[in-house]
Amino acid sequence: MNLLQLRQQFRTLSGRHDLVDAAGADTGVGFYINAGQKHLDRLNETQKSWGICYRFCEPGHYHVSFPYCRAVKEVWAATITARWQLEKKNLQDLIAEYFTKLPSGIDSGAVIYYSPTITRYIPENIVAADFEAFIGYVDVITADHYNYNAIIISPPTEEKLMIEVKGLFYTPELTEDTDKSYWSEVHPNVLIMATLREIEIINRNTQGVNDWDNAIVAATTEIGKDLVEELIAEVTQIGD
Repeated sequence: MNLLQLRQQFRTLSGRHDLVDAAGADTGVGFYINAGQKHLDRLNETQKSWGICYRFCEPGHYHVSFPYCRAVKEVWAATITARWQLEKKNLQDLIAEYFTKLPSGIDSGAVIYYSPTITRYIPENIVAADFEAFIGYVDVITADHYNYNAIIISPPTEEKLMIEVKGLFYTPELTEDTDKSYWSEVHPNVLIMATLREIEIINRNTQGVNDWDNAIVAATTEIGKDLVEELIAEVTQIGD
């Protein structure tokens, strides 16, 4: 189902005509649909929980940012002739070992390490120019950080790289009538359940939330079993 069809089905099943009009237009349900979708993303790991985000990193640069990420699991770097996995380091160790000088004074080279980094200034309306000569030490990557995570790579790359960030990602929000997602296309019934659960939370109906939780957990547990089946396929023995 696309978003319009999902809203129409929600209206039919829930009777909440105040949240979707007769033509299927959004009069409030969109907020709950996207909140429910995020809940499903976090609830159980499925075959669509993982994703890969590709970003280019130019020579001399040492960071990339990317949207919708829940958790970074692996980072790979690639040129047109080679591809290799980067080794994860703690942020404090990476800074202490490689970024004790201004980035402009660090020799570039073949990238070996990465670390997830901080994306928020405190306060958030800080003016970077206020730091003057010290701004090069600031490890915060993006000003418009709300939907973004970021990583630092080390050393700064000596050539243009394609960075592959593998991990758990949120499903992008449904906003346009024609938008679709894994949940709306493959499990629209479960997404409608999650939408109704979010409404019960706002209404402070504990029993209603618990009832939907039981139904949703039962459904997503079965969905998660498909991933387990895939992971154990052709495994004949436990490793040492």
